[in-house]
Amino acid sequence: MNRLRVMLATVLLLLSLPAMAASWWDGKWNYRAKVDLNTTSAGAGVSEPGGRTQVLVRLHSGNFNFADAKEDGSDVRFIAADDRTPLKYHFEKYDGLVDQVALAWVDLPDLQANASASIFVYFGNPEATPGADAKGSYDADSVAVYHFADQGTAGNDQTAYANNAQPPLTLAQAALIGSGLQMNGQMPLNVPASSSLNITAAQALTVSAWVKPAAANASGVIVSLPGALTLLLDAGVLYAEVPSAAGVLRSSAGAPLKGDGWAHVAVRAGDNKVTVYLNGASVGEVAAALPAANAGLTIGGEKAAADGSAVRANFIGLIDELQVSKIARPVGLIQAAAHSQGLDARLLTFQPVEQRSGDGGHNYFGILFSALTVDAWIVIVILGFMAVISWWVMIGKGVFVNTTAKANERFLQAFRKYAGEYPLHDTAWVKGAQDNGPLNGEKSNLARLLDVGLDELRNRVAAGGGRSVVRTQSIAAIRSALDAAAVREGQRLNKMMVLLTIAISGGPFLGLLGTVVGVMITFAAVAAAGDVNINAIAPGIAAALLATVAGLAVAIPALFGYNYLLSRTEAIGADMQVFVDELEKRIAEDYAGDAPLPSQLTRSVSTETLP
Repeated sequence: MNRLRVMLATVLLLLSLPAMAASWWDGKWNYRAKVDLNTTSAGAGVSEPGGRTQVLVRLHSGNFNFADAKEDGSDVRFIAADDRTPLKYHFEKYDGLVDQVALAWVDLPDLQANASASIFVYFGNPEATPGADAKGSYDADSVAVYHFADQGTAGNDQTAYANNAQPPLTLAQAALIGSGLQMNGQMPLNVPASSSLNITAAQALTVSAWVKPAAANASGVIVSLPGALTLLLDAGVLYAEVPSAAGVLRSSAGAPLKGDGWAHVAVRAGDNKVTVYLNGASVGEVAAALPAANAGLTIGGEKAAADGSAVRANFIGLIDELQVSKIARPVGLIQAAAHSQGLDARLLTFQPVEQRSGDGGHNYFGILFSALTVDAWIVIVILGFMAVISWWVMIGKGVFVNTTAKANERFLQAFRKYAGEYPLHDTAWVKGAQDNGPLNGEKSNLARLLDVGLDELRNRVAAGGGRSVVRTQSIAAIRSALDAAAVREGQRLNKMMVLLTIAISGGPFLGLLGTVVGVMITFAAVAAAGDVNINAIAPGIAAALLATVAGLAVAIPALFGYNYLLSRTEAIGADMQVFVDELEKRIAEDYAGDAPLPSQLTRSVSTETLP
């Protein structure tokens, strides 16, 4: 009885596995991809908890099937690891038609340090309404967030406080995360004062941004909250300055920025200490508390002194993803931003896209086909036409050569049985044999050669005044006519064979072209998105390789078919050559000038019919 219970429990468990595997947030969505988050040293290297964090998710053709999502991305949803809880998110950019790149900011409730977690991205619901919520993606302590996404809304604050920067703004289309703010050192970007930007005495504060100076060892103010805090570069070294009764206090000097590439800079104020971070690591600090201030925010410089003169040089270069929070954010959040938003992002790893089916499984070929780029589809369609044409040629030509070979075999049996007993120029026996099939030239090319030879022979006999004798030169002329007819028959046999050679040689090259272009597009999309990992690259490359598979699928059958047909046509060509020689020999023996007249032969025409 116990064994029976164990077996029954095992069966029930096995039956429940498909249902468990079929877990799906919402059945209206047809596709999803699992995104792993790794904050260990092998990933983003977040050593302290990050708390509530906005994670940048870069979607491109290597990890996301834009063709299966809506054109505007309104059906995209981000779901927590439990596969039940929707996450707040918004898009900085979504281009599913041309570049096939999307930049999504996903609000994670809690980012753990030295841990592994996951989220899901769902898409593929034509009936879905937009679900993005920029203001809901940030907490109440985030008072200003600037993506510098596009020219029309470049200065818009993404938070609910609407601390929008005053125009004009100049954007650089190719920045670290989409487009970015271009600063030329002439005029800073100002954000008017507001209650949300008011700084109280000893206010906790966090300011972060990505910067790319125009030159190494550059100097200039990156961002300033006038009267409270300034973040700047001085000879390539990052500093924070805080006004005080004793004068301006500057943080200790750290390592300079490396070259003129992108760097994540941040300053964190709290507990009477201001700390400066470069690429997630602390590089300087100063013991100070922020004074009260209410002068708004200045980006790329600071406001002029009372006499109208500039206090320090303005920043020259690019600025991207500027965030201001009226709270001392966890160090883990600063580390996560530095290690997940840049070119060496290591936080996220994409798993292959899954397609929802009745049994909860997924179709790998469906994933590959959905990842195909437009150019690969064009190549595959062309190869499909080539495949259809090559198969049509092989089947039609195979039937033709087999029918011709069998008809030639029957013809030779009839010709050698009957033609040797009667004068060749006599039409009676030829007509009777043709009416009964074997000498019918409709299917046998040897019969057509015989018709050509007999027509030439009859013309020569008729020109001889009734004497069944032809000159040696006439026999040579008959042979020439037979050779010409044999050439035409050979052309008929080899007609359209060139289409097979085109399929054999051109199919693999077309497939290789589609693969190379597809791989190029995949790498270009990955480079544009800044997400480099094997799971992001693999689907695009695997899909691109389908073009090569298609080219080989066209060429391999065509190669086998061509070789088979070539051997058959060569055999038929040899039969034609042998028959021409045999017919010439018969004419020479019976009709040459020194041969006995056919009228002297004792044979008589018989009306015997063929069996």
